[in-house]
Amino acid sequence: MSDHHLTDRWPSILQRVPDAAPLAVALAIILICAIYRFTLDTDIPYIRGLPEIPGAVPVFGHLLSLGEDHASSCEKWWRQYGHSVFQIRLGNTRAVVVNSFEDCRKMLLGHQNALIDRPTLYTFHGVISSTQGFTIGSSPWDDSCKKKRKAAGTALGRPALRNYHPMLDLESYCIVRDLYRDSHEGEVELNVRPYIQRYALNTTLTLCYGIRMDEVYDELLREILHVGSAISLLRSASENLQDYVPLLRYLPRNEKNARSKELRDRRDAYLNLLLDKVRAMIKKGTDKPCISAAILKDEETKLTGVEVSSICLSLVSGGFETIPGTLTSAIGSLSTKEGQIWQDRAYEDIKRYYPDIRDAWTSSFQEEKVPYINAIIKEAGRFYTVSAMSLPRKTATEVNWNGAIIPAKTMMLINAQAGNHDVDHFGSDAGNFNPERWLKSTDPPVEKESIGLGHLSFGAGSRACSGQYIASRLLYAALVRMITSYKIVASETEPPNTDYVDYNQFKTALVAIPRDFKVKLIPRDSAVTKECLEMAEERTREHYRE
Repeated sequence: MSDHHLTDRWPSILQRVPDAAPLAVALAIILICAIYRFTLDTDIPYIRGLPEIPGAVPVFGHLLSLGEDHASSCEKWWRQYGHSVFQIRLGNTRAVVVNSFEDCRKMLLGHQNALIDRPTLYTFHGVISSTQGFTIGSSPWDDSCKKKRKAAGTALGRPALRNYHPMLDLESYCIVRDLYRDSHEGEVELNVRPYIQRYALNTTLTLCYGIRMDEVYDELLREILHVGSAISLLRSASENLQDYVPLLRYLPRNEKNARSKELRDRRDAYLNLLLDKVRAMIKKGTDKPCISAAILKDEETKLTGVEVSSICLSLVSGGFETIPGTLTSAIGSLSTKEGQIWQDRAYEDIKRYYPDIRDAWTSSFQEEKVPYINAIIKEAGRFYTVSAMSLPRKTATEVNWNGAIIPAKTMMLINAQAGNHDVDHFGSDAGNFNPERWLKSTDPPVEKESIGLGHLSFGAGSRACSGQYIASRLLYAALVRMITSYKIVASETEPPNTDYVDYNQFKTALVAIPRDFKVKLIPRDSAVTKECLEMAEERTREHYRE
């Protein structure tokens, strides 16, 4: 092209430049906004007046610096920076973390109407729960959730416990029956956790479906436990970055999504199988009183099928990890050298109320009157905080926290582990397992008056655990029967880990899974235990048999 032709075209080229400039600027602005949004922006803007932990990075926020153990990291930040309540960034989600016992209590009880909601997370709510509905604990607050909580509260509340006496008698009997069989008079050391898992799971299966499994290693029982534990691992923030970094959801060959769908399908299979069993029993006229049978027979028409599935799913998945985690870990602490002293004091306290051990057995599932056993249960709940960061809350309305306005729809994280081990509330020995902190005298044992919130492991306020009364009764019945039957001694080769953080073998799990350990069960009086077992077998012979 000649210089002359090029010169002729300059005016037209220059004429277009002003038109192109605004477009380029607009594209640049859009690009900058997109980069900002995907790397730095959060669902809720920075909350003025509330400290933010330094060190957030683009895209991930504080997720990477939190590591696997979020509860311990947040507790460390609380002590390091001197603020119990602070804000952090979980990818594109802004969250407020509450650590000290007093601040947790004020937040959960003082603002309970504002903290009634739950956030929905992509993996658990969007993938895993897409077929059976949400569990009660993870459901956002709406009329359906209100109905489900009311139904669960009625089924699991203190007045309903008397309806479950035969079941509690049977299931706690089965623990000692099988420990008696397998321990060979204390010669064989045992891992007690599988026995306690069956105890907790059979309780919820009986409530929901009128079905139980007699064998510790029943195939269906183990499948339910395995799938439930695997789902628990997928529910925690440290295990599931894609809940907070949306771009990760669209990666090719997304293993998290594939694993979630596989677990969902396996869970659907056993939940449908259980419901089919109930239908078959109704047809044969052999069904037992339970939530599913009542709905299927239209005895209760206020709940939809999805809501019934949600309630049953909540009970089956809610107790089978928390109760074994607490009870197994408590037995671990009781089996140590110091713990054996507490065991002996508990045994003497049981005999103070029930001089005849047979009476202790028949009362253990009906009442909770032995102070030392109650103290052990409270301390186990406090010390072994099996759900360290609790289930996340979401503000339904604004919260005024010392002048800082936390907006509606903000994620709230209650650090139950930190609150339960707060030296400012529980004293300098908060990091030690000590049942006697719950007693005002030890000779004889007398419980302190229960005023307000004892610990944070059942939650508090509007979304507190619906199953806390039946959970306490399950722990009580099992401990009374085990302690009256055996002196529990830690294995020398496979002892328990009794550190309140390190006892949990999977820090990324939503609910703690205690490290395996073994104990030696030394009979206190084999003849009396055998008689108690025979009487319990006779009492429970006709209960929940197909």
